[in-house]
Amino acid sequence: MDVGDTLKKFRTAKNIRMNDVADETISQPFLSRVERGESDISVSRLNHLLQELHVTPVEFFAAANSTPGYQDPDDAYFGYFPQLMLDSRTVHDVNLLKLRLAKSKILLAKVRSEYQIKPSQWRLITWRSVQLFVNRIYYHLDPSKIGFIDVAPIQSYLLNLDSWTLMDVIVFSFFADQLNSSVKLRLLKSMSSHIPNSGVVQSWSSIMTSIVFSLFQQFMVANKIDFAYSALNIMEDIRNQFSHTDDEITLLFMRGWLQYAKNGQEKNGIRQMNDAVSILAILKYTQAAKEFRQLIDQIIGNDPTPIVGDAWFN
Repeated sequence: MDVGDTLKKFRTAKNIRMNDVADETISQPFLSRVERGESDISVSRLNHLLQELHVTPVEFFAAANSTPGYQDPDDAYFGYFPQLMLDSRTVHDVNLLKLRLAKSKILLAKVRSEYQIKPSQWRLITWRSVQLFVNRIYYHLDPSKIGFIDVAPIQSYLLNLDSWTLMDVIVFSFFADQLNSSVKLRLLKSMSSHIPNSGVVQSWSSIMTSIVFSLFQQFMVANKIDFAYSALNIMEDIRNQFSHTDDEITLLFMRGWLQYAKNGQEKNGIRQMNDAVSILAILKYTQAAKEFRQLIDQIIGNDPTPIVGDAWFN
């Protein structure tokens, strides 16, 4: 296993400079020696560096052809992103929203300071992500306070990736609704072309299903039917890669929605979407069945609530 070469491949694929990840634990000269194979690196230092690169141990060892047993990655490899999710309980409780807003503003001040002290591409992405999360809270509390966010750095980062890791999938899913349809489709195709060939990286499965389905919804709402078909094809690739029942059910729903969008095919489309809900109910996926049922009502006009297609709303 060539640790140094693998580290360098991950770092350069993300266009991360050495001095962006160098700190009191790993100096730039030391990292340079490790990448050249001139120095060994301890397990603790390697783990620290992987956290700075936002690469999970499973992804690293798989790339280095030395794969340990699969395990879910810890939050430490994903920065602040695990803190940036809303759920239905929170959005329907003003007090909980205000509490999340207060905590998020503290976090926003922290990440802004971290960027100003030591500017880097990743710290800028982190700053923008917390800004966006604050906006999403304001969407439910007071939409008039939603501020402008420049997502150009995130778009540039994603478009210039030479390969993708789970962290990049997470970043894309978080910012997807801020990008135009053409960019979203381009990134979706790029992401799907980097689905790990090894089943060891199972962490990709659920989040890829979520982001593809959320983008499919966004394309359908924008009447980008050709783009939606591309998303459908990518979902089929995910189904073939991971062989999950959930993906097959989601595909059934997507095909039904596309059928519904065709003139004269509304009944067939509704039937397919209802079939997906019925299967979820039989499998006792109660929450998923409820969400799909609400989505059907939104699609056919029984529920006036806008379809958002947000992979980060749990």
